[in-house]
Amino acid sequence: MATLTDYVAPESLQRLQDEFVSALGLPLRVCSESGEPLVAESPPGAAPPEPPDERAGAAAGAFGVPILLEGQLLGRIVPDKPLRPETLRLLRLMASVIARRWHRQRLLRTRIGELAALYRLTGEFTSRRDLQSVLDLVCRTVVEVLRAKACAIRLLNEDGSELLVKAVANLSADYLAKGPVALSASKIDQEVVSAGRTVYIADLRSDPRVLYPAEADREGIVSGICAPLNYKGRCEGVIRVYTGQPHEFDWYERSLLEAIAAQAAAAIVNARLYEEAERAADLRRALRLAGEVQRRMIPQSPPKLPGLDIAALYVPCFELGGDFYDFLPLGKANVGLAVCDVVGKGVRASLLTASIRASLRAHAANIYDMSLVMERVNRDLCADAAVSDFATMFYGVVDAETRRLTYANAGHSPPLLVRDGRLTHLSAGGGVLGIDPHGRWGHESVTLRPGDVVVIYTDGLTEALDFHDEPFGRQRAERAAQAAAAAGQSADAIAKHLLWEMRRFVGLQAAVDDLTLVAIRVL
Repeated sequence: MATLTDYVAPESLQRLQDEFVSALGLPLRVCSESGEPLVAESPPGAAPPEPPDERAGAAAGAFGVPILLEGQLLGRIVPDKPLRPETLRLLRLMASVIARRWHRQRLLRTRIGELAALYRLTGEFTSRRDLQSVLDLVCRTVVEVLRAKACAIRLLNEDGSELLVKAVANLSADYLAKGPVALSASKIDQEVVSAGRTVYIADLRSDPRVLYPAEADREGIVSGICAPLNYKGRCEGVIRVYTGQPHEFDWYERSLLEAIAAQAAAAIVNARLYEEAERAADLRRALRLAGEVQRRMIPQSPPKLPGLDIAALYVPCFELGGDFYDFLPLGKANVGLAVCDVVGKGVRASLLTASIRASLRAHAANIYDMSLVMERVNRDLCADAAVSDFATMFYGVVDAETRRLTYANAGHSPPLLVRDGRLTHLSAGGGVLGIDPHGRWGHESVTLRPGDVVVIYTDGLTEALDFHDEPFGRQRAERAAQAAAAAGQSADAIAKHLLWEMRRFVGLQAAVDDLTLVAIRVL
């Protein structure tokens, strides 16, 4: 129990005692509740000295004035002789002054403690990243600062229709399991969330707005206050504070709760953003690893074939691409060559490219017929993918001994054959893969000659856009291929020349599609 000197310094009591002794001309002492003097006697000049008198002292004890505050005895003002009525009134005034000073000092220290707790709470908010630990800390701190019985935090679910319990302090499991709190059914929460106002409930057991009064009675909670967790105009949930006795929250308590709620709302949003950032970082790491795996599936170097100079480029738009090229050793100087472009980009497209590549390798190893290979790959894609998933692909087989290229084109951008400065498009085949499980594809053969250049590319080359949204286009790609072929450049130089011309055209505009390019020069 607090004593008189806990909140009123002895120096202040001494000054009060000296002033009243001087004003009344009456020796007196400020004592504890048990009668022990708390300060020294007033100076001799303050009042006429009187000889000690045991009987006067006993009478003074009987007439001592209690220092009371809200029924609590804090101390006594004990005179050295019996009091006249007018003197008694003045001593009661002195006792009241001391009691009020004690009360103000106690209230001031309490408020300082509450503000210190709020400051400490703010510091904790800035250092914590785990959402649950932030919510638990808020509940504990609110109970401590407001000297409440219990506290609960409910956050809105994703669609904002229900308030879900996320953290509590001093509430039983039975009370928490009382039932859901749908926003449409709770008038209190509607006012808090919609209007952004703090709502006071005088008695949870009898207020008609309370959804579960019987459960509140069993839990032993009486009065309550509910404040919104608002952050930048958006309500994240509510914080509820309960007392075990009837209590009317004053202005300061409301303001303190609202300040804590505002800090808590900001901390909740920050914790969520931090968790989302961590998940995004994990996803980026996973995508980066997946991209590395996908790039390892693409041949690191083209095959070395007599009489043929082959080069390839692969430039994905994101970590994971929807393009691929592949070289398939088929024996007897035959090499399969595939360039594929799957609809879309990212994870979905990368999974489809892996599936198509695996299907192509499985069928091409045992089947030479171009049309049949395309049909088998198409059937696999139709069986495993959604209706919206499709791909274009150019697949050919080069016989290095005869220099014959046998190919089938499944809706792919027609590869370019540059011969003696003239262009020919390799377009024989059929529609795209993944649409019709009964699709059919034709094929053709071309005997390559020395000096011929074959360029196979995906639409990431021709559909690259400049800052005016104009595409690089097929004509520019064809002119660049003709120019490189006329200059007698190597296959690698030809591929890089087309890439350079495209990048020179688009400037600093960001890429919007994956780009794959394979160039073959016949020696």
